Amino acid sequence: MREIFSLRFFAAIGAVIASFLIASALVGGESDVVSEEEVAAQVIRRIDLVERIERFQDDGASFAVRDGVAANGTVLILDERRSARIVPGTPGEDRCPIGRRIGACALVADLLGEAVVWFRLEPVEPGGVVDFGPIVSLDDDLATLADGLQLPYAPVLARRCATEFESFSAFRRELGEEFVSRYTLAERRLTDVICTG
Repeated sequence: MREIFSLRFFAAIGAVIASFLIASALVGGESDVVSEEEVAAQVIRRIDLVERIERFQDDGASFAVRDGVAANGTVLILDERRSARIVPGTPGEDRCPIGRRIGACALVADLLGEAVVWFRLEPVEPGGVVDFGPIVSLDDDLATLADGLQLPYAPVLARRCATEFESFSAFRRELGEEFVSRYTLAERRLTDVICTG
């Protein structure tokens, strides 16, 4: 009867393991380094609420976002019947540099029931429009943006570019991420894409 565990058997196993380790070192040397942007892009957030902020209950004077979280709490008044409470420590961003004027900012929020679990404050453009980043995919009734946000979109996205495209996939293939998508507050969905490149 032949011996299974011979010197040649162990040499062959050792050669396979050594080859794997060398290939891993050559190919994956830098793959362990992941930027903060790449990590953020991997987080998918289904946005439940995009709404104009009528006012901050405390006039927004003390509300601030530091290091990606709400440094203190506030209540955002959306209309006479609805409000949203941001508690200290809630992850979020403030991209609304135009201050706390009435109706100047929109709340973009991921909700769990009525609780805000993530938020972003965005400026409201004329016509009740909020600009977002480029769309990377369209699935069922949700568009996924480059920053991981998921928002509903219109059945036909108006493409505002110098060049005509036969479809959104051709548009995306040609432009990459050189466009912005626009959310219309009155329609509660993404309605337009605008070329920037």
